[in-house]
Amino acid sequence: MSSALSARPVAALLAGTALCCALVSGPAAAVPMDDLPARLVERSCRVESLPCVLGATDHGRLRQAGRIQLDHDHGLASERVQAAVRFLVPDLVAAQDPRIWWGDNWGVEPLGGLSVGDLAPRYRAGDTEPGMFSARAGAQGRMYPGPFELLLSPEARLDVAPTTGSAALREAWAGVHVDGLVVGFGLRDRHQGPGRFGSLLLSDAARPAPLGTVAWTSSGGGRLGRVHLEVGAGWLTGERSDVQRPGWILMDARWLVLSGIDAMPGLEVGVGRVGIFGGVGRPAPPLSQLLLPTRPHVYDDPDRVEPDQDEMAAVDVRLTLPIGRWAGIRASDGRVDGLDYVELWVQHGGEDVIARELGPIPYPSLAGVGNLFGAEVAAGPLVLTVEHARLLDDYFRWYTGHRVYHEGYTQDGIVMGHGMGGDALGTTVGLSWEPGAWAVGIEGSVERKVGVVEALGDNLLALAADEEHLGVDLWGLASIGPGWWRGDVEVERIRSVGYTPGDDEWVFRVAVGR
Repeated sequence: MSSALSARPVAALLAGTALCCALVSGPAAAVPMDDLPARLVERSCRVESLPCVLGATDHGRLRQAGRIQLDHDHGLASERVQAAVRFLVPDLVAAQDPRIWWGDNWGVEPLGGLSVGDLAPRYRAGDTEPGMFSARAGAQGRMYPGPFELLLSPEARLDVAPTTGSAALREAWAGVHVDGLVVGFGLRDRHQGPGRFGSLLLSDAARPAPLGTVAWTSSGGGRLGRVHLEVGAGWLTGERSDVQRPGWILMDARWLVLSGIDAMPGLEVGVGRVGIFGGVGRPAPPLSQLLLPTRPHVYDDPDRVEPDQDEMAAVDVRLTLPIGRWAGIRASDGRVDGLDYVELWVQHGGEDVIARELGPIPYPSLAGVGNLFGAEVAAGPLVLTVEHARLLDDYFRWYTGHRVYHEGYTQDGIVMGHGMGGDALGTTVGLSWEPGAWAVGIEGSVERKVGVVEALGDNLLALAADEEHLGVDLWGLASIGPGWWRGDVEVERIRSVGYTPGDDEWVFRVAVGR
């Protein structure tokens, strides 16, 4: 079979992987610090100890819920709009017995913005705004006929210095929601994993790829916690130097063991998996190998014509300690006069599966190893976050070097997982003040990249310095007219740009839009 994907393998994959997902559980999710509406929704779950399976929804839903919540705080939301929250983010209001919003509704909202500066933003669905001046103009249309949801968000982009122009679909989605079950297909910003500054498996660092998905979330508040299961398949659309339009799979499951109600700690554990297979001119592996890749490499295939896969998987744990509820020292609204919660997380994963054997029984084993550790302390509007990621080991490479898919798990050359890319380690510290519709943050990071600059005979010239970032970001929303407008001012100092000693620079970005 030489096509990128055929209907039979994908349909079988969706059905078969769902059975495997029923046996496992998976990671929580996080949003970039400057995605303020989504971050407000997530923080409310932690502070109020709601039974939220964080990550069961995408960024689009979190943003919508955050803006509706802001409207509610300003006295602008009607009962009908508040009911929309239960539809947009059903798992985030589990304590209120969430119901599907069955009423017909539709709307079109103009979107767009202007930005000036040479700072390349991260985690914005691959839009790095390459020009000194960038303009975006588009619209977002939403329709909710009964249990269905339709969304389309086209956008025209213009960048100057250098000058480029393009058209893009920021989001496009069609799905149906019935009693906790969601079935749909399209493009959406996604982030899986507990990390605040990246994820080992999937984040919105790169442009989203088409994905058909089936997901189910149990009701909240039960003795066994909440379970979220998801399986999906699609293809990567970015231009590649190895295999064009390879298929990709997503397996994700989450178990909220403890929700934090009644001053109990919140505990979420899980596993997740993504993989690349098939592609133009490449055969797809059989269903059994897609579900359990015991033969991920065919070593007696010098011409590389046999089916092959590039696999990534991760296990993670997120623990939220509601110290403020335990000790009766919760912070007041808008004040740092107490302590709300301490959250700890770890994610362990690997890339490029290799085959092992336990006696006569074959089993898959991860080769390149990656780890992510983090902690967050919140006291009212003040939030301190520390995170360390190590995406390398002493032998295998992380995200790169596969025998067939040597460009790795990327879209347009951008890794779809952690924004640092592979063969790197880094530490990030963020301190932010988030009182509501605006926030200000200070963020510093140190990144070390493993790479060879040049080979001179038997000598290798490697990258010689760590790249250091220190920046300040002021981000806010204002309700003007029929919608919310956003503003963003960022200034950053970078030392050893490109890991070159002595090459330092200042970068900035000023943006406004909606």
